[in-house]
Formats: sequence, C-alpha cells, structure tokens
Amino acid sequence: MTALIAPSRHRPRYHYTAPRGWLNDPNGVGFHAGRYHLFYQFNPAAPRWGDIQWGHASSADLLTWRDEPVALVPSPGHDAGGCFSGSLALVDGVPTIYYTGYTPERQVQCVATGSDDLRHWTKQPQRTIVDPPEGVGATDFRDPYVFRHDGQWRMAVGASLRSERGQVLLYRSDDGVQWHHLGPAYTAPDLAHGVLWECPNLFPLGDRWVLTVSVWPNLGVLAYVGRFDGTNFVPESESVHDVDGGAFAHLAMRAPDGRTLQWSWLNEQRAQPAIDAEGWAGALSVPRELALDARHRLLQRPAAEVAALRRGPVPITATGERRGITHRFQGTCLDLEARFTMRDRLKCGLVLAASPGGEESTRVLFWPDARRLVVERGASSQDPGTRRQDLWALLVLDEGEPLDLRVLLDHSVLEVYANQRLCLSTRLYPTRADSLEGWAFADGDADVAVQAWTMGGVIDAASGR
Repeated sequence: MTALIAPSRHRPRYHYTAPRGWLNDPNGVGFHAGRYHLFYQFNPAAPRWGDIQWGHASSADLLTWRDEPVALVPSPGHDAGGCFSGSLALVDGVPTIYYTGYTPERQVQCVATGSDDLRHWTKQPQRTIVDPPEGVGATDFRDPYVFRHDGQWRMAVGASLRSERGQVLLYRSDDGVQWHHLGPAYTAPDLAHGVLWECPNLFPLGDRWVLTVSVWPNLGVLAYVGRFDGTNFVPESESVHDVDGGAFAHLAMRAPDGRTLQWSWLNEQRAQPAIDAEGWAGALSVPRELALDARHRLLQRPAAEVAALRRGPVPITATGERRGITHRFQGTCLDLEARFTMRDRLKCGLVLAASPGGEESTRVLFWPDARRLVVERGASSQDPGTRRQDLWALLVLDEGEPLDLRVLLDHSVLEVYANQRLCLSTRLYPTRADSLEGWAFADGDADVAVQAWTMGGVIDAASGR
C-alpha cells in the first residue's frame, strides 16, 4: 500500500483530504451507530482520476475525521471500470450503498450492503438497475440519491435527455430492493440549464423541497426550490440558485438533530506535474448547514461545529480609515468574519494571501452596482501552470443590508460565504513563503468590522497522519 502523504504548504489543515492519491465527489454521507460517515471517490494509487473506488472517513463530532478502510473497489462485472457516485441509506436496519457501476459501454445503478460499523461491504449484483429509460443514453445514467417519502423509497438518478438537456429520473420502491421507474422528476427547462445533470439531490427543507444538480460539462451547481408530490418536482419560479461557484458534486444528508448538512468537492487547479510531486489531489468543503429564509431563498453557512476548530484570535490592526485599507491581518489558515456597512455604491472587500510587494494576492470583491461578488485570482500565484481565472456570482442585497462575509482560508482552499445566500469556493497556490498578508478595504464610505481566528486540523490521530 502506498505510504501516507506528508503535509505540504498547499495541503489543507481543516478541510478533509484523502490520506493519499485522488479524491473527488463526496458520496454516501450519513449518520449511523453514533458516527458521521463520509465516503468519497478515491484513487489510492495515484493523484489523478482513474480506478475509482469508495474511500471512507468517519467522525463523532463533524470536526475530526478518522480514515476508514476502503468501502468499494471495482470488480469484474457491472463496476469493472469504477465504483462511481451514490448515496447511503438504512434499509430495514441494514446499511446500504446505492452507487453507479461504470464500464465504457454503460453505467448502471448498483447496490452493496454493509456491516453495522460500515467497514465491510458485500455487493448485491442481483439488485442492479441496468437499463436507462428511452431517450437516455447508456452512459448518461448515474449517481443515485436514495431517500424516504411517505413511507416508501425514492431514487433520483442524474441523466441527459437525448444528450440535449439535463434530467432527473425517479424510481420508487416499497422495500429498497425492487425498483419501479416513475419517469422524470424534473427536466431542465432549456439548454442554458445544462446538457447533463449529475449528482442529483432531492430533499425537504422547511416547508419546501430542494433539488440540486451538478451541471456537466461546465461544472456548475444549480438549486431549485419548489414542491414535490412523490413523483414530480415543480419549481416555484424560474429563478435558479447558483449555490456554489467553483465547487461540484454537492451531497446532502439529514443530521440526527434535524439539520440538513451538505458537502462538496473542491477540485485541484494546478498542473498535473505539481500534483504528482505532492502525491495528493482534491479536497472537500467543510460541512454546511442549509436552510430557507422567509422568501424561500436557499441559505448556506459552515456547520456550527466548524467554529470549534478556532484555536485563537488573529491580531487585527485597524487603520482608523473609512476609505481604502481599514484593517490588516496575517495568516493562511483562517476563519474570518467581516461586515461592510456601505453608505454608497462603491466597491469593498478583502485581500488575502498577499505578498508584501503585491506580487501575489487574491481579492474578494463586492461590486454593488453590478450586484456581483467576485474572487479575483489573476495574481493569486506566480506559478504559470496554475489556473487563475476569476469566479463571480450574483448577490442582491436588500436596501440597507450590510455585506456579511464568512471566509474560510485553508492554505490552498478558499470558501467565501456572502450573507448566507451564496458561496464561492476555489483553490489558491501562492508560490512565495511571504504571501501571508491580508486586509479589508472600502473604495467608498463604509463602516468595516473584521475578526479572525487561526484554525486547527480535522484528522483523527488514529488515522496516523
């Protein structure tokens, strides 16, 4: 077995990464026998996609994660080419994984049942759903999400209708074993909403239902809020939430205390030789709490437990200015909160991971007139092999509403939450050891408040890393 990979300056401290090799989509998140369980797409042999298995980690508190034995590996038959994404359910008391088996010719929905500690899994090939319905190609049929509705099981599967627009297929079962196709739960209303939908999630939130889909090939994530009658999902309006610019393959679960928690995959943005040199690739977001506000807008924020990883306050130097730079700080592993109460329509935001001479920096910018939140990465790294395109999302503030930013900076991982209504997630790879500086700024007249904390790690000592 390949040895565990040593820490590096870009490896996150409090975002989960695999012990070695490649990580992508979170899979099968759930709570069982007193522990949270987080599975993920995993290639332990190399830090690149291929030979996809199901890695596994568990936690008693959502804070420290213990690496567990690999749950699923490819075998001759339906999943010979890889064990792709899926979900976890407790069927008549038996832990059950529903996942996509991959071969170059087709994708099918497979089943494995597990021991009570979720460390040992047995595939159940006789329970495989093989054929997609008419109009869906054999390789456009993936990522089962299984949930309960009115005493029955439902399975949502991502698909592409005639390779032209995204679609979520729905299946029903009384026992979690025999499945009946109900038809499409929802189809993209036009091509602008995506050609292929992956990793569908369909879950209740408050008095509504939420459908999230990962859009291929542009790697976006869309969320629709509406109503579900057990067969059809109907959005309440044409508005769509772009819930997380920069991340992919979101997966939600219901926690024991009733919260809805969600994880996503944060892909590498480096050239492959740099990834190979370090021996690991991919990270997961922190767990996020989802909710709806009074206007049925989707809200998201880091789970409350994340704040327990704060190890101490970061010194903040207030400059006394209301325009220009208002506060200074340092750090590359931070949890930061900033509030901007603006009196005009001029830009404001934060600069992170900046070198003293400005050779490297990343800017988080709110532009009120354009109603845009932007992460400017053009100067984030001097490595020419690193992707540095900007990310942006629409952010409409109510009259008089301040801009509230919650920023998680974890070496190469950046998550920016704005007023709990959107998140921009990305990766940063400064090359300079002195790219540690940060500050808040306001181009116009604004009251600015900033506080920040250094952060601890997420790996249980039992994992040996």
